[in-house]
Amino acid sequence: MKKDKDKSLLDDRRFSIPLSILLAVAMWMVVTMVINPNSTFTLYNVPVDFTYNSTSYTSKGLDIVNNPQKSVSLKLEGNGYDLSGLKAEDFVVYPDYSSVNGPGEVTLPLRVLVRDSASQVKATVNKDERVTVVFDSVEEKTFTVQVQASDLTIADGYILQGTVASPSSVTVNGPASEVDSIDRIVARVEPSSDLENMSESKIKTVTLEAQDAQGQPLSLQYTTMDTTVVDVTINIYQTKELPLAVNFINVPEGFDLNTLNYTLSQETMVVSGRPETLESLTELAVSDFDLSTFELDKSYSLTVNLPKGVESKNNVKTITLSFDTTSLASRTLNVANIRTINQPDGYTVTVNDTKVSNVTLIGPEDELEELSPSSVVATVDMSQSQVVAGTENLSASISVPSSSTIFAVGSYSVECSITVNSGS
Repeated sequence: MKKDKDKSLLDDRRFSIPLSILLAVAMWMVVTMVINPNSTFTLYNVPVDFTYNSTSYTSKGLDIVNNPQKSVSLKLEGNGYDLSGLKAEDFVVYPDYSSVNGPGEVTLPLRVLVRDSASQVKATVNKDERVTVVFDSVEEKTFTVQVQASDLTIADGYILQGTVASPSSVTVNGPASEVDSIDRIVARVEPSSDLENMSESKIKTVTLEAQDAQGQPLSLQYTTMDTTVVDVTINIYQTKELPLAVNFINVPEGFDLNTLNYTLSQETMVVSGRPETLESLTELAVSDFDLSTFELDKSYSLTVNLPKGVESKNNVKTITLSFDTTSLASRTLNVANIRTINQPDGYTVTVNDTKVSNVTLIGPEDELEELSPSSVVATVDMSQSQVVAGTENLSASISVPSSSTIFAVGSYSVECSITVNSGS
């Protein structure tokens, strides 16, 4: 028992072997870091920084257009202490741009910069590797996306109303030689099973294509787009044929519009719109026609009033209104029968004029010849005027109560005195 107690820990293999290894490592570190000052070491996967010293080419109006990427290995020389712990971030590997004078492809040598200027480490690129870089003047240009969708098939009763690309424009950036060759950026909608016999709008995601002036696709090696795909909305509208209707205004009371023999340059119009918009439409109104402006043997151009979201299939915006006036004539006379209606409470209205002169009437010739001036009435409707005490010229409408086929044209007024009733 006493003999076992006298044994040293060094006699225990479980302790002596690890200790030996530790001492060996320590001795190796001393040799490599202190005793051997001329060590070499290879550092792998150091990226090349193409932006370093870029002013040497940007000052000449050039830029790199081929987006080069490269990593290299470095041969490091120095004492072991300085080499220990070095990383890729401690070095800048960059192309030597001193030989770049203009556009083109060049192969450049690489240089190495040690970030720690006080370091005694020497770094060189292994195997004298080089990089190929393409230089050119860089141009940026924005194009409106043109949609091509000519091969779609549309169901009967529907039309292709239009296509919209989102985004509607694209910006390209690249060497001037490539950018200048681009004439248009196209979103080509290719035929597919879901775009056959279309009766509803759809959205398709389409890849953009650069084309030249002849419409041929361009293969752009270095030019980039800020987006390469767009969503194309294909708007499909329903078509419907609707009758056109004219609204007459300033029609005298008792006049029968059915006695007017008129025609439109077209009685119906084919329009397109979303099905839910067309569903409730039964006719289309053209702009109002003021009967007081009627003239014999004259035609009138009227605008078609299309509801919002409805368009003319043939892009018709106006129609012509014509009257058959072969049986009509005109007659001018003075109207002495003047009346006021809708007089406001608290006011007295007195007509100062004894007649309305030179009133022009239109109607069947035989009726006009037999018409008595006393049958014609000039009516001043006080509800249509702002009542103010004093003397005013108020608008008067002309009518022939005894006839449903005669009407007056032109505008007329009579002088009236308006007084406030005493006690009001």
